Amino acid sequence: MKVAVTYGPGEIGVEEVERPAPGAGEVLLRVKAAGICGSDLHFHRRPAGERPPGGSRPLGGHEFCGTVTAVGEGVTHVRPGDRAGVEPLAGCDACRFCASGNYHLCPKLRHLSGGFGEYALVPAAKVFALPESVSDEAAAILDCLAVGVHAVQRARARPGAGLADTSVVLGDAAIGLFTMQVARLEGGPVGVVGHHEHSLAIARELGADFTLNSHREDVEAAVRERTGGLGADLVYESVGGTATTLQEAARLVRPGGTIVVIGCFTEPPAPDWRRLMRHEVNVLFAWSYAAWDGVPEFAISIDLLAAGKVRAEPIVTHRFPLDRIADAFGAAMRKGESGATKVLVTPS
Repeated sequence: MKVAVTYGPGEIGVEEVERPAPGAGEVLLRVKAAGICGSDLHFHRRPAGERPPGGSRPLGGHEFCGTVTAVGEGVTHVRPGDRAGVEPLAGCDACRFCASGNYHLCPKLRHLSGGFGEYALVPAAKVFALPESVSDEAAAILDCLAVGVHAVQRARARPGAGLADTSVVLGDAAIGLFTMQVARLEGGPVGVVGHHEHSLAIARELGADFTLNSHREDVEAAVRERTGGLGADLVYESVGGTATTLQEAARLVRPGGTIVVIGCFTEPPAPDWRRLMRHEVNVLFAWSYAAWDGVPEFAISIDLLAAGKVRAEPIVTHRFPLDRIADAFGAAMRKGESGATKVLVTPS
């Protein structure tokens, strides 16, 4: 079977390896589609010359779906021929967090991978059968939708939650676009702030009540105009990295409002903490996803897609076969040039 590997930052190839066989409690999938996550790109933004131990390593890929080709002993909920999505979060199954359904907080949390290969071997407990109404492309990026579901669940449980809230999502990538759609299900207008016009157009197609280009517009003035001068009730930050979006969120939120931080920052952000304290702003952190009231948020995400309440296909803009995965990474890393929002690799 073919798998994608990296030899160093920006150096990506495809090699042949032996196809695995499922053991007890495992499922072998023939991968249909895999999304390139922002976390997949971090290594390739490093200085050239850095090499993985041993000369190469698998690229991984944790956003993916496929067709079941074989199951191990004890697996009964899926069978060969079934289409399935993969929840890539795996805890230790023994700690207090896993026992309570908060496995995303497990100290031994790991991300399952294998999407950038023709076949992937995964634990059966993380394999979810897909209804016919959920396409392969949508299923491949269920991980992104589940992150948005978790963020909105966190916001719903905050003090003073209300259905008439005005929400602003900072970030026009896949997670931001999914968060916007889920937030709209709560009632109240939702806007998206970003700087990629092609992604903002997708946001409008998916139902955003307004969009703002942060490179061309005074975002703070526009949000205050829409909220009677107060600011947004809810601000979802979905960018992270080295961005200044947490500072921007602090300027956009109203007194007593809430910021939900979704993005993973690689450098410590420096918002106006005095302003946040003086205005008693609630700052919540939404790390990945898990179970909510005992129900996996990954399963909730499948249901939202199946019911047509959330749409995924418009978010997917680029598709590449496995042999062109280097081009796929290039498109994902240079969105301004490529016009990409979400890039998929299609191994089979």
